Amino acid sequence: MNVLEGKPVANKIKEELKSQLSTLNYQLKLAIVLVGEDPASVIYTDRKKKFGEEIGVEVEIVKLDPNISEEELAVQIKRLNDDPTATGIIIQLPLPSSFHAGKFLDLVDPHKDVDGLNSTNQASNEPQFYPAGALAVMEILQFYDIDPAGKKIAVIGQSDLAGKPIAKLLKKVGARVEVADINTTDTNEITIDSDIVISAVGKPGLIQGDHVREGVVLIDVGTTLVGDKLKGDIDQSAIDKSSAYTPVPGGVGPVTVACLFKNLLAGSS
Repeated sequence: MNVLEGKPVANKIKEELKSQLSTLNYQLKLAIVLVGEDPASVIYTDRKKKFGEEIGVEVEIVKLDPNISEEELAVQIKRLNDDPTATGIIIQLPLPSSFHAGKFLDLVDPHKDVDGLNSTNQASNEPQFYPAGALAVMEILQFYDIDPAGKKIAVIGQSDLAGKPIAKLLKKVGARVEVADINTTDTNEITIDSDIVISAVGKPGLIQGDHVREGVVLIDVGTTLVGDKLKGDIDQSAIDKSSAYTPVPGGVGPVTVACLFKNLLAGSS
């Protein structure tokens, strides 16, 4: 069984970024809008800041009170749009439940939308930015020489952040993709004979051993903070039947952070 660790993939991207950034005659800056103090969001923003520091990119975390008004949040996003030093902007999700996330994601300048969640990027067949989690899946497959072309791949979850763009990227390289979402009556019918199962739901233990075949490749994108530990969608009983899998933590997560900065660099050129 092959453990598809994310760290070596992220380190490879990190070294490539360092080399490319060393040739620039200007400074990149990622602005992260963080509303409230959701524990998982704080962890993720700190990881992004640390990665940015390691490659020489400035990361500004704009911390806002959870009780901020919609008007005040919109003002902060417009300020960053108009700030020429902010080369990329992300809104750390989830926002507090009182906010409609899509409304504010659409306020981000599409040319600075390095998370790829503005509806302009989402609607395009060739978006300027794909969400970093989707790019991370492709980077992991490539790094570990897992060719998705022609394979039957189940993508569980159809969020704009992960499931939809993952399916789109896989179809572009010739994979036979089947998707499942909240309306799918029997997910097992999709997963049971798939060569690769990618779960991006955020429901610990969703994919069980009797949902997959022997030798399946498992990619776990849907991490959830349970207490003080990250849990994946894929149960150990499924992992035991796999030929390769991404661990949680330490699998897709580190590569997602690295791919965010790939987007940042690509958008600045």
